[in-house]
Amino acid sequence: MISRLSLLFYLISFSLVAQTPKRELRGVWIATVQNIDWPSARNYNAIKQQDEFLEILNSHQKTGINALFVQVRTAADAFYAKSDEPWSAYLSGLQGQAPKPNYDPLAFMIKESHERGIEFHAWLNMNRASISTKNILSANHIVRKHPEWMVVYNNQHLFNFGIPAVRHYITQVVKNMVQNYDVDGIHFDDYFYPYPIKGAHFNDDEAYAQNKLPNESLADWRRRNIDLLIEEISTTIKAVNPRVKFGISPFGIWRHKSSDPANGSPTSKGLQSYDDLYADTEKWTKSGWLDYLAPQLYWGSTHRVAPFGPLAKWWSAHGYGRPVYIGHATYHLNGQWNSSELAKQLTLARSLNEVKGSIFFSSNQLTNNAKGWRDSLRTTHYKHMALVPTMPWIDNIPPTAPHKVSLQKNSEKWTIRWQAGEPSADNDPPAYYVVYRIHRSEGIRGTENAANIIYKGQKNEYIIDTSEMQAGHGFVVTAFDRLHNESPAGTIQWIVSNSN
Repeated sequence: MISRLSLLFYLISFSLVAQTPKRELRGVWIATVQNIDWPSARNYNAIKQQDEFLEILNSHQKTGINALFVQVRTAADAFYAKSDEPWSAYLSGLQGQAPKPNYDPLAFMIKESHERGIEFHAWLNMNRASISTKNILSANHIVRKHPEWMVVYNNQHLFNFGIPAVRHYITQVVKNMVQNYDVDGIHFDDYFYPYPIKGAHFNDDEAYAQNKLPNESLADWRRRNIDLLIEEISTTIKAVNPRVKFGISPFGIWRHKSSDPANGSPTSKGLQSYDDLYADTEKWTKSGWLDYLAPQLYWGSTHRVAPFGPLAKWWSAHGYGRPVYIGHATYHLNGQWNSSELAKQLTLARSLNEVKGSIFFSSNQLTNNAKGWRDSLRTTHYKHMALVPTMPWIDNIPPTAPHKVSLQKNSEKWTIRWQAGEPSADNDPPAYYVVYRIHRSEGIRGTENAANIIYKGQKNEYIIDTSEMQAGHGFVVTAFDRLHNESPAGTIQWIVSNSN
């Protein structure tokens, strides 16, 4: 029979697991368009840009963030060297001009993120070719090379997705990135067809006349264009590197129940991404083209038209086997929101079965600790480390257990060391290791408690703080592959007596 003390310990451990999931994506969007988050405005010095990014990255690492979504294509431009599109003006002040001193921002950001155990998702804007028709465009910009691919709308050059060559062009941009950079994911935001402006006409009439199916409405044709593009991108990513994730961050309302009684959300007003942006996320997810959805639920809990709670529950029920990461509007902390609203949203999101994490828009509010939200994450919501959820449809084969695990004392310091195990069934090498400090009463189930994680990294040893060397406790090491599959535990190293 279990003792009262053991039962109490188990209940406390279970409560901690429930409050702080061991597996949870904790992401941040870093917007580069108009220098929203990085690099700061008029910071055209490459060395200072790198220093600035490292400050942002280190801050997020301390907060517990485990995934970055960095905008590397704002408008048919590039924050990376291996591109046929011109360098972004937000890097150097002039489109097409390389950073000085020269460096590859994307390669730099990926390397630094991975060294800190943080996933890197390359965020690309899909529909913009220019932020403004008044922008100075470089000689090799796509607007100059293929003006027939463009529609001018709201004083911007936008791609005409009804032209097959346009869809292929965007797919090739993605293919080039996946071939040349060690990204963890490819990520698109909510810009498909443009947000409608009353009285404005998106002039794709000619492409519609040339490419529509018999009796196909304009709306169905536009949706089919986006469907074809998403499918082509998905197929291309998996053909080049099947381990790269593909995700979309759609507008927070797919359709109202009044528009679609069977599948719509419990809303009745406001824009609908299916009808207004021609984005059928339901189809994309059901078809298996996406690995995750990150809906932008940028409304408060008491919003009159689109309250956060009912929409979060709707998206959780419409993941169709793919994880949902909730997009939260931290930018509202610059206005009327306080951190309690985000805390309420995070708590609700964690209670939903198919919601596997959160992404915050955008980075500045966290690094600047707006309304104390960064402090709240560090001390409460993200107090314990979390590991990125697995995606078994991509990879479900874990590494083998670490070998030769040992606990040794040298010069008053205790160090746990280990070696990589035998090759896994798919020959994936370990990407990182995790060390747990567990109580003997927990046994191996202590590895399910996020509070027990004391180390995550690529090294094969960890120096243990003497305060953690207490009788009745032990240390366990497990290995993780790139897709975060966890190995069985290595040999548990128990502490036999208090050690100073």
